[in-house]
This record gives sequence, structure tokens and C-alpha cells, in this order.
Amino acid sequence: MLYGSGDILHTHLNLDPFTSDETDVIIRADVKNLDNFVDDAEAQEIVALDVIDYIPLGDINNVIKHWVSKLRHGGSLIIGGTDLFEVSKSFTQYRLGITETNQLIHGEQSKPYLIKRVNFTAMGLIDYLDSLGLNLQKKRVNNFHMTIEATRP
Repeated sequence: MLYGSGDILHTHLNLDPFTSDETDVIIRADVKNLDNFVDDAEAQEIVALDVIDYIPLGDINNVIKHWVSKLRHGGSLIIGGTDLFEVSKSFTQYRLGITETNQLIHGEQSKPYLIKRVNFTAMGLIDYLDSLGLNLQKKRVNNFHMTIEATRP
């Protein structure tokens, strides 16, 4: 399953809550609730790149717990987003201006669904996934973007 980032994986079910062109490859659906697409403990992999930043703060814990409940034992959750630590570090070292920093932290303001609602650091997300019982497999940080992969034991 793939949510966000605009990329299409032909081996996955591709959900996008904001697509205007629903096709056989992209389904318009709420990525926060997967009940209509997968049963509990059934998904082999859930890929959520550039998704968590846009989920409201009050919903984020329940959404990630919901995704974890959909993973089969040995299944992977791959989450990507903006690493707040890297953005903050670059700003304080004068490598990033205020406009770019604001855009990375708060998102685009042109449409409501492009406003970022929550920020994580890579280490904070790893700690959170660990508290849910997942095992860290990979951590990648490239500039300001992080990708964390964890598996359900």
C-alpha cells in the first residue's frame, strides 16, 4: 500500500485522499482509515511517504496505531516525512533561510491540505514506533527528508 508522495507503486494499492483523477491505479480514499482495504494483521507492507506531516496532531497517534494493527507479523511500515531536527539545525547554522524553513515546517499555505499539521524528528519517530512494539530496520535521512522502516515482530 502506498499513501502520499505522488509516486505510484504498481505492486501496491495506491491511496490518495486528494486525487482528482481516480483510476484503476490510484484510489481516492482516506489514508487514516484502511478498514475498507485491508483486514487487521493482513498487510505485508504499508508505505506512507510524505503523509504523516499532514495528519492533524490530534489524530496522528491513532492513525499510526491503526496502520500498525493492519500489519501482519513480519510486515513493514515505511514512513517518510520532514525531519524537524535537520531543518532546525540547518536554520540555526544559517544554511537555510526563514522562508525555506517555514515552508519545510508548515508546508504550502495555498490549499488547506498542503498545510503541515505535525512535525517529527527521525529519532522521535523511531522512539514512537519502538513504543508500539515495532523493530527498527532502517533509518535514512537525506537533507531534510527522513524515511524510517520498522517491522512488526
